[in-house]
Amino acid sequence: MLTEDEMKRIAAEERYRHSIRKSLEEESAGPAPEPPPPPAPPGFGSKLYDFLNSSVGMWLLSSVVLTGGAAFLQQVQHQHEIDQKNRADLVSHRFEIEHRLDGMNFLLRRAVTVGDAKTALSGVFKSAIPLTPELQNRSLASLYLSVYPLLAGTEKEKTNKAYNLVKELEDVELLLQPLPDDKPLDDAQRTQIAKLMKAIQQLKFEDGK
Repeated sequence: MLTEDEMKRIAAEERYRHSIRKSLEEESAGPAPEPPPPPAPPGFGSKLYDFLNSSVGMWLLSSVVLTGGAAFLQQVQHQHEIDQKNRADLVSHRFEIEHRLDGMNFLLRRAVTVGDAKTALSGVFKSAIPLTPELQNRSLASLYLSVYPLLAGTEKEKTNKAYNLVKELEDVELLLQPLPDDKPLDDAQRTQIAKLMKAIQQLKFEDGK
């Protein structure tokens, strides 16, 4: 049986061994690892992505896409309708102008008197036999003005020149008005009118942009 002194000595040795073992374990384990840094706060892109993936974001996105897509299609359709109307107007005006000029030329080639020339030049202001009824009472000058914005590039230039020549024809017609209808048409008048008519007809424009 152990004495009290022996029990104290054994207990002291156990405490000493325990302290030695603890010191060795701490040395082998090294310094304690630092705790990981806190996660970075979400950026704008991440927040936007999360929002768009939410029910509210999906509803908003679908609304914007559907509304914008419908507006775009409506605009395309509207522009298509405008283009079609412009092409139709250009064709009708083009044929009316050419028909009017051909009729005037036909009458002028057969004109003998001032009255004949007046009749021929009346086509400057209205058509005797119009291809398009709504254009019958339109002057050649106004027809060219209507055509001008429908054309592009050199076609605009040609139309502008034709308009100015038509205004000269109007001046010639005004000069003939006070003259008697039975007065013979002299060569100078015939040449002036024929020259203007030829210059106008040479400035044909295309029926498309």
